[in-house]
Amino acid sequence: MPTTQVMNSSTIRRIARTPRPLLTPLMLAALGIASVARAQDGASQAPSAKELMERIERLEASNRALAGEVQTLRTADGDAWLTEERASEIRSIVSDVLADSATRDSLQTSTSTSGWNDGFYLQSADGRFRLEVGGLIQMRYIYGYIPDGVSGLNTGPGGLPQPTQWIADNVETRSGFDLPGTQLDLKGHIFGPTWQYKIKGAFSNQDEAVIGQNPFGDLGNGSGTFRLLDAYMRADVADDFSVRVGQFKLPFAREQLVDTEYQLAVSRSTIVEHLGIGRSQGVEGTWTSDNTRAMLAFSNGGTDNIYGILKAVGSDPLNSLYSSDGVDWAFTGRFEWKMAGQWKQFNSMTSPPGDEYALLVGIAAHAQEGDPDSGNETITSTDPNSWFAATADVTAMFGGATLFASVFYHHTSSGSAFLQGSNNFDVPTYNDMGSTDTMGAVVQASYYIVPKWEVFSRFEYGSADINGTMPTGSTSLDNGNALAILSIGANWYIDGEDFKWSSDLGIAFDAVDGVWWNGANGWRATSEKAEIVFRSQLQMAF
Repeated sequence: MPTTQVMNSSTIRRIARTPRPLLTPLMLAALGIASVARAQDGASQAPSAKELMERIERLEASNRALAGEVQTLRTADGDAWLTEERASEIRSIVSDVLADSATRDSLQTSTSTSGWNDGFYLQSADGRFRLEVGGLIQMRYIYGYIPDGVSGLNTGPGGLPQPTQWIADNVETRSGFDLPGTQLDLKGHIFGPTWQYKIKGAFSNQDEAVIGQNPFGDLGNGSGTFRLLDAYMRADVADDFSVRVGQFKLPFAREQLVDTEYQLAVSRSTIVEHLGIGRSQGVEGTWTSDNTRAMLAFSNGGTDNIYGILKAVGSDPLNSLYSSDGVDWAFTGRFEWKMAGQWKQFNSMTSPPGDEYALLVGIAAHAQEGDPDSGNETITSTDPNSWFAATADVTAMFGGATLFASVFYHHTSSGSAFLQGSNNFDVPTYNDMGSTDTMGAVVQASYYIVPKWEVFSRFEYGSADINGTMPTGSTSLDNGNALAILSIGANWYIDGEDFKWSSDLGIAFDAVDGVWWNGANGWRATSEKAEIVFRSQLQMAF
């Protein structure tokens, strides 16, 4: 078949820009090659050896002439014209690429003002203002079993239990569905990415009204109450330093700092529910480098849930009025050392297959002091409460497996402890509990058996050493039992952590003391050992 040679536009332009002294021999060589090709195409018979030798001699002569002329040009003018020509071409190409990139960026900024990018968003055409809308739905089933129900109740007149001796739920099995995590959040930035904001709220299903000295009774619940969780503004003061003001999670326990939808098990551990310090209102500074991060907050104090409804410290700052929380000062600090991996990997408690190895070590401390608000200090005298807490944790992620461990220590000097909801909603009776010490530990591990299925296990241990006198009506809160819970479970990541199904089964080796009561997550106070809780939860986050 005939052979056709096609030159594209860039080749033609390059030949057109070639200086005439060099163009002539190039054209001659090209014409010589083309004539050979045409002679081959038009020949009806194969050329003889003599004809081939003559053609080769002509081509060699043309090549010698061309080489000589090129050498003459180089000797006379050097390669300056060629270098300048190439530089001009490169400059032209770079200019075209930059212009095309600017056009694409301008087009994207001007037209992509809404859509989906790991979440729904709206933004201005210039990108200075941005709003991201997100939410969480968790549908959960819980089955709780206490062997033999309740035992050990002292009865009074009429065979009724004495109020100060309620030590269990008095029901052998409880089961049903609930929605523990139904949340909405808004976040984004204004006037550019430097100024950020976030507002998050949750529909509560645990607004019990505690009555009398029975900590486990209620007057019904306020299910559906929308409660503010996060409301803050953050400014990136420098590349590695930011300041946050508002209501947010205090920088203390890593398990609490990870959002609800990114937990490993169905819910957080009972230990961190009691020994974490939760959210507060205040100001926080964060310094971040490639491998370290430090956070320091000055706030209204931590949420006092050390002993559950027994308020050894008394502070409950979540969305509270400035005058209602009797904390004189409170500081919380956390330092993290990232020994491997990326910071974003530690936003979750799991490590999917394929992720790089990551290792994080963290330490934190919290200290506060103040007087609880008695409502009328001329009638009720209150002594100050002080609270010191410390924690340390380590997280290892292996790309398909994880290992996490944390320890806690709390020391309180409680001059004004009180029982939440005591005295039928009257002003609480304050009590000097003296100093108390509480410790806890959590160890959990996980492993992906297939890309979308993960199995996990968690062990929790807690010990409360209450040295002082318990407030009236709180006998059931201190049975002298240490907390020991072992749980196993599995996660099915239907579509990552945005859409997953989690289930776990736990057993308490000792009776769950009233101090460690965690009814919201299925663990009821009891005097019986071997309480069992099964939980299964479907989660959708957007």
